Amino acid sequence: MKKFRDLINDGEYEDAIEGLEALLKGDPYNTEVLTWLAKAQFKIEDYDQAISNYNTLINLMPTEADLYSDRGLCFHMAGSYTQALEDFDKAVDLEPQNSYRYSCRAFVKGYYKDYKGALKDYNKAIELDPDDAIAYNNKGILEEQMGHAEEARKSFDRSNEIQGIDLDKELARINTTSAPEITLPESDVKKLTFKGYWSTLASIFTKKGFKDFFKFLLRK
Repeated sequence: MKKFRDLINDGEYEDAIEGLEALLKGDPYNTEVLTWLAKAQFKIEDYDQAISNYNTLINLMPTEADLYSDRGLCFHMAGSYTQALEDFDKAVDLEPQNSYRYSCRAFVKGYYKDYKGALKDYNKAIELDPDDAIAYNNKGILEEQMGHAEEARKSFDRSNEIQGIDLDKELARINTTSAPEITLPESDVKKLTFKGYWSTLASIFTKKGFKDFFKFLLRK
């Protein structure tokens, strides 16, 4: 399996899929093979096949919260909002004390402009993990979208404080007049392009937050 994990980590998704599918023929319910196959299929935007494999995995391991989160992301990328939220809801139900589950659901809710629902989830994530700088950062972005400028400033300040960022020094190093406006992506029920969506993620997450969200997409 290490060979195929390395192929996926190196971006050789097609080669990994070919090899994993061959393994699966001899052992169709191998959960490790199914998991990595679904991840590779997600990477090439074959969401239908990824969802199919996550369906099998969930039937085999119905209490694994990660599987619902991963399938939920596939549904989200395929434009299936209702099914995506059902999976994120299930992940929260399975791990109600895991702040990360609320942050992930909040991101998707915010994407579809359920700002109040997303804000509630970010607040819950922060309640469970008061030192989660990423939740504060993304909460601040959401509050900006809602027109709550003062609340957004406080969230950004707290995020910077946790991360040890001196904002005055950072602003002195950049030309703020040319900085692009940060906005959440527009809701679209059509299938999303992974490349374009990835650039959107990069623009709204801090570096640490982007790394954390990447772990959500591809766990080792």
